[in-house]
Amino acid sequence: MFSWPHCGNGTGRRVAGGACPWQNRRVSTSTRLCVLSVVVALGAVAAYLLLFRVAIIRNHPESYVIAFALATALAALAVARAQRRRWPAWLVLGFTGLLLVAGAWFNFVAARVPATPTALHLGERAPDFTLPDATGRPVSLAEYRGKKPVVIVFYRGYW
Repeated sequence: MFSWPHCGNGTGRRVAGGACPWQNRRVSTSTRLCVLSVVVALGAVAAYLLLFRVAIIRNHPESYVIAFALATALAALAVARAQRRRWPAWLVLGFTGLLLVAGAWFNFVAARVPATPTALHLGERAPDFTLPDATGRPVSLAEYRGKKPVVIVFYRGYW
C-alpha cells in the first residue's frame, strides 16, 4: 500500500503538523468560499445571458436572484471564517451583495410591466386600433364594429 511519507503512516492518518500533498495550507477555507461565491455569482449572470432566448428563463428571472443570494451567503460565511486578511472576503461580500440588491431591484421593480391607466371596465367601448392578423394583413376594429362580434387573442409563447 502506497502512503505519502509526510502525510501518514500507512493507516490513513495525517502526521502531526504535516499536510498531504493535495492540501494547500496557504489557501484558507475563507479564500475557497470567496472564490466559490464569485463563481456562483458570475455563473448566474453568464447563464442568464446565454439562456435568455429560452422562454422559461426569460419569463422567470428569479433564479439568478436566488443564485446571487447564495453567493452573498457564501461570502458572508467567508467573512466569518476569515482569521487574517479579511479584506478580500469583505470585498467579495460587497460585490455579491451589490449584485443581489441590483438583481432584486431589476427583477422585482424595474422589469415589471407597469399598470396601464387606460384599462377598460365592464361595458365600456373599446378604442379603435389596428393590428396585424395571422397572415400579417392589418385589421382595424372599426372595420368590424357593429357588424360582427370581435374576439382578440394574443398568442404567448412558442408553438
